[in-house]
Amino acid sequence: MWVEPPREAVPAERHVSRAQRTDAHRTPVAWRRFLFLILLFVVVGIGGAVRLLAALPIPEPVGADETSIVFDRHGTPIAHLHAEQNRIPVSLEQVTPALIDAVIASEDRDYFRHPGVDPVAIGRAAWVDIRQQGELQGGSTITQQYVKNAFLDADRTLIRKLREAVLAIKIERELSKEEILERYLNVIYFGRGAYGVEAASQVWFGMSASELDIGRAAYLAALIRAPELADVSRPAQAELARQRRNGVLVAMFEEGYITEGELLAARSTDLEAVTLPREENSSVQVLIDDVGLEHPLEMVRRELIARYGAARVFAGGLRVTTTIDLDAQRSAFAAARSVTDRDGAPEVAVVALDDQGHIRALVGGSDFSVSQVNLATGVDGGGGGRQPGSVAKTIAVVAALEQGFEMTSLLAAPAEMVVPAADGGDDWTVRDSRAAERGSIPLSTALEVSSNTAFATLSQGLDLESLVEVSARLGVTAELRPFPSLVLGAQEVAVLDMAAAYSTIARGGERRSPAIVMSVTDQDESFDERWPSDRGDGVDSRVADDVTVALRAVVETGTGRAAAVPGLAISGKTGTSQENRDAWFVGWSDRFTVAVWMGFPDDGRPMVDILGLPAITGGSFPATIFSQVMAGLHEITADDPADLDDATESTP
Repeated sequence: MWVEPPREAVPAERHVSRAQRTDAHRTPVAWRRFLFLILLFVVVGIGGAVRLLAALPIPEPVGADETSIVFDRHGTPIAHLHAEQNRIPVSLEQVTPALIDAVIASEDRDYFRHPGVDPVAIGRAAWVDIRQQGELQGGSTITQQYVKNAFLDADRTLIRKLREAVLAIKIERELSKEEILERYLNVIYFGRGAYGVEAASQVWFGMSASELDIGRAAYLAALIRAPELADVSRPAQAELARQRRNGVLVAMFEEGYITEGELLAARSTDLEAVTLPREENSSVQVLIDDVGLEHPLEMVRRELIARYGAARVFAGGLRVTTTIDLDAQRSAFAAARSVTDRDGAPEVAVVALDDQGHIRALVGGSDFSVSQVNLATGVDGGGGGRQPGSVAKTIAVVAALEQGFEMTSLLAAPAEMVVPAADGGDDWTVRDSRAAERGSIPLSTALEVSSNTAFATLSQGLDLESLVEVSARLGVTAELRPFPSLVLGAQEVAVLDMAAAYSTIARGGERRSPAIVMSVTDQDESFDERWPSDRGDGVDSRVADDVTVALRAVVETGTGRAAAVPGLAISGKTGTSQENRDAWFVGWSDRFTVAVWMGFPDDGRPMVDILGLPAITGGSFPATIFSQVMAGLHEITADDPADLDDATESTP
């Protein structure tokens, strides 16, 4: 017999009221309507934001530092001057195709097919964001990356990403793919302070972006994402650097940019071997090593800052042409190093001027990393001057001729003499270097044999205030005092000063202040300024001619015979200060003036019993270095056209 089950055993849903069942069916519909309204508001909001952003004009690019480039006189780049951002803009044609291929393969394979944004890539990145519930991921195209670097900040917000996408589409409509790619390659960061492919190629490999091979190009492309984490010169990052480089090579192969053989060859290259060591960021990046450019470039840096200010020099993209001849600089530095590379050797400073007053070469020391003091420029170079010794006798002769002396004027030249109260109130004892008793000799002979006592005699008949004035007129910038010992070079001057003074005589008495900058312009040549060497009153040409003849005898038959250069008429003078602390030779040919100094700059100790000589004098190593530098100058510039007169200067 069937028995009805108890009421409480009936499943609960069977007891739901009709009204309750109706509400249950209505609830999903309500939620769907609510979600639809939210989605509608989001779509309308995004659409409105897009329309609003689309109506906005493309903003001006964010201001970016641009590296200034320094060239030698023939247009060879020798240095970069940059602030925190080292940036050297180049055209797309100046970038090797391998680097372009590497960047596209690794950063945006569909670059030439999408309209500025890649929905597939964005969707893929969004899915990663949703799953990770973290900050927004990548998915940006090259165009979007350019927009972010050129126009926007680095915030990873939805609004910024939306604005980035809109601007990318707008830019794609206004610029060609090639134009966008060129701009992108000039703004992205590659580490080591380098922005853009040219600066990056220089700091990582020491070459232009047009010279990169496949392996180097792949490494630069691999650095675009987090470059400071893949510096192969850092041991902890070396393996990641190689992995990234190899990953780019694989991408290039997959896209058909390189063959399998090229992939294997590039991957087998030792990345550490072809990458430059990492250096601390410096405002002056010397591009050519082992030619002693650091000291002259420091002069250039100081002069540019004094004229244009640091901000413009390091971030204004200036193009600076110097007077330096790279081959002449290399020759002069090699001549100096032939001495300074020996154990226990003194330092050497060299200045070479042409007949326009241009500094063709300047050696301020053997190792800039050890000492930044420029020994060629004295106080202006961070150090002190040096006593010129008998090199100063030439200036004394110029002053004497202006005051009525003749080259035939006789001077007493005993082996030793005492001039009462001549040295700051004390007696001044003077000895001839060879202890020779010559009696009375002509002024020309006194110069040729470098007689100290004859010039001490001359000092008694000179207007010493006039001697100081003549020194300044010739080009000596040091502050000199009118003491009798000035005729023997007892007061300190710079090597550059003596080069300038002798150059004035070489030019027939016309003074040209030494110059190291020829011209400055900017990248688009909207600014162009020439830097002429200043002219000034020197000395009468007849005086200059008489001194030239006398100094030619010094080289031919006197103390400077080691300075002779076959086939050239050389005039010059040796100089050795007291106790052989300084040794000089300064002289000229028909085109160039060269000054050479040797000594120990730190303690000024005597140069005795060193380098195989009982004592170093101006007629020994300095004269030999002079001969090498002068011969090199004439050989290097044999086919150069004559310098144009640079008396005019354009207005910035």
